[in-house]
Amino acid sequence: MLQIGHRQCLGLLAARLLVCWLWLLGLLVTFPAPIAAHTTLVRSAPAAGAVVTQPPQAVRFWFNEPIERHFSRIEVFRVMLDSTTGAVKPGPRIDQGWLPGPRTAREVGVRLPDTLEPGRYLVQWAVLAIDAHRTQGSFMFTYDPSSAT
Repeated sequence: MLQIGHRQCLGLLAARLLVCWLWLLGLLVTFPAPIAAHTTLVRSAPAAGAVVTQPPQAVRFWFNEPIERHFSRIEVFRVMLDSTTGAVKPGPRIDQGWLPGPRTAREVGVRLPDTLEPGRYLVQWAVLAIDAHRTQGSFMFTYDPSSAT
C-alpha cells in the first residue's frame, strides 16, 4: 500500500490550488469584458445639457442592463444660484415619482409636473443593477420655450 506523508499531501494541495488560481487568472485575462461589465447609462431624455422648447412630461433613462427600482433613485430639482458665490445648487425637488413599469427594467423614469416652469433643472440619479452594481451620476437640462426657432 502506498503511503503519502503529511508534507507530500500539503505539497499536492498547494500545487492544485496554484493550478486553480492560474486557471482563474487565465479566464479573467481571456474574457475581461463580461466579468468586469457594469451597468452604464445608455441615454436619457432630455439628454444631458439639452435645451428643450417643450416641457418634458418625464425624465427617462435607458441602461444597458435592468436596474432594481426599489433600491434606486432619480430626483429632479429646479436649479438655484447661490446669491453670494453664484454656484449652482439644487433648489426645490420637482419630480413626482417613478413612471409606471416593472420592478426591474432597462428603461425607467420619473414624472414631471404638468406645468413645468422655464428654467434649468438638475437630475441626480443612483441605480442598483440586478447584478448588485451601483452606478450614479447627474446632469442638467434647460427648458426654454423662447429658444424655439
